Amino acid sequence: MYTITLQTIADFVHVSRSTVSRVLNSQWKENGISEATARIIIAKAQELSYIKNESARSLRAKRTFTVGMVVRDITNTFYTQVIKFIEEAFYSRKYIIIICNTNYDLNKESGHINALLSRKVDGIILSPVQKSIDNILLIKKQNVPLVLFDSKIEGIEADYVVVDSEAGSEEAVSHLISQGHTRIAYIGGHPRDSNNQLRLAGYVKALSKGSIPLQKRYIKQGSYTFERGYKSAQELLQLNTRPTAFFAANNRLVLGVHKCVAECGLHIPGDISIVGFDDFEMATMLPSQLTVVRQPIQEIASDIVGLLLSRIEKTNQDPFMTKVLRTNIVYRSSTEGIAA
Repeated sequence: MYTITLQTIADFVHVSRSTVSRVLNSQWKENGISEATARIIIAKAQELSYIKNESARSLRAKRTFTVGMVVRDITNTFYTQVIKFIEEAFYSRKYIIIICNTNYDLNKESGHINALLSRKVDGIILSPVQKSIDNILLIKKQNVPLVLFDSKIEGIEADYVVVDSEAGSEEAVSHLISQGHTRIAYIGGHPRDSNNQLRLAGYVKALSKGSIPLQKRYIKQGSYTFERGYKSAQELLQLNTRPTAFFAANNRLVLGVHKCVAECGLHIPGDISIVGFDDFEMATMLPSQLTVVRQPIQEIASDIVGLLLSRIEKTNQDPFMTKVLRTNIVYRSSTEGIAA
């Protein structure tokens, strides 16, 4: 068994090694190689099961053409959608993505980052756990290009791509207020999570602008899970003066809220109105389709890729950049007005 090289194919087809290289790198048209010759070379490469030698390309370019991507919860549809568009963009540029999942575990994040650095990745995309300071500083110390997304870490200068969570939440709660709701519950993530803090701030701001007193009993915080959404809604529905509307700070939470409300025999939106943060496919599959705050997934992915590549290729010498993208509300059938 011997290795099939460019020269092997060239000898079979009776052309130069450089001609084979240009064809297999899709550069035959601009180099005056006929389509017939290109087809013969491609067919022979397939017949011989030729595997391109990426290490040679890496040596020439002094890059590995690999990028590491570390996310907090790979089962969350927000992250899977972002990953999909980022992978497609890098694949078209002949990069390979190594995807890692931390499940909000700082030790796992540290292990993944060390593994990626040991593999000499050209850049890292990170959705950080809130205590990620040491991990981020390690990446920066190694001079590896880094883009953080979805969440900001206080006191850390870096390239960020985030959405305006506070404004999105304020708009969502203001929508409920415009429908006559004054008893609006907030169900969010961990109190120290920056996204939760911003979404809670938007909720508070909307209430203030609507001249509605803030009632702490209507605020539940914990983890971004279905179970937490369900349990929080259950506790809130047991209050003597229960909320008439819920704002849930992510897609997992809103599903838990929806299930709890339905199992309590209440109608959505007749008895309880619901708004969630994040759009996702299942939001349109429920009996009452969910009104949501939609994040611009493709724009997030595009900005991450463009920013990271500009750092890898050293075409961007600007100081650290923060890109803040707008959200928008998708109005569906899970909210309606109530009598004054």
